Amino acid sequence: MRLTALLLVLQFFLVLQVSSQVVTGTVVDRDSRLKLENVEVTNGTSKEKAITNAKGEFNIRAIPNQILIFNQPGYFSDTLFLINAKPIRKYMTLNNRFLNTVEIKAEAFNPEIQYADVYRKAQAIKLAKNQPFIFSPSRYFSREGKFARRFKRKLEREKTERKIDQRFNEKVVKTYTPLTGAELDYFMVLYRPTIKKLDRMNEEDMKFYLMAAYKEFKALPPEKKVSSSLKSNK
Repeated sequence: MRLTALLLVLQFFLVLQVSSQVVTGTVVDRDSRLKLENVEVTNGTSKEKAITNAKGEFNIRAIPNQILIFNQPGYFSDTLFLINAKPIRKYMTLNNRFLNTVEIKAEAFNPEIQYADVYRKAQAIKLAKNQPFIFSPSRYFSREGKFARRFKRKLEREKTERKIDQRFNEKVVKTYTPLTGAELDYFMVLYRPTIKKLDRMNEEDMKFYLMAAYKEFKALPPEKKVSSSLKSNK
């Protein structure tokens, strides 16, 4: 009897310990590689739910052999069978029936073309010269319209970031500085220019900007040249 009770207690604590494992992950759009916010992640066994943040990240208690379910309006629902508790990177596919998205395979990122229907459904107000003011309540208040506007904002941010990346990238920074590794990574975070600032700089301006930024960076104490998150990954 005592042995049975002891085994039950040990089993209880073992289940409690295993169930407390936290699985982390990131959810992104399969085509654009945009991080997806507000994706609902559900543990199919415990029914516990988590929501991704602005970086597409989530944390949820789960163990191997359980199934995670991913739901986001405008995307196909998807599942993932957990093999281990390692960090997850989950890709979700836009539901073309929901948004009738026009997909064009091209090297250039042109969201206005690749996601033409998203832009159309996000436009609830139409202003045109010599045309009457048009407001579409169905587009503005519907779940579809709200999703389209939110996704359009992400596409616009991604377009801006890619435009910056064309001129401010590792290859360019390495041309004018000797930085490598974690210091290079953090330098690029600290001195990444805004699109407005970048548009005002020609190639010569960019050269002097990087040289001045490196001089400032070099004068920093060692502990300020690598972010706390990068230090922890060393």
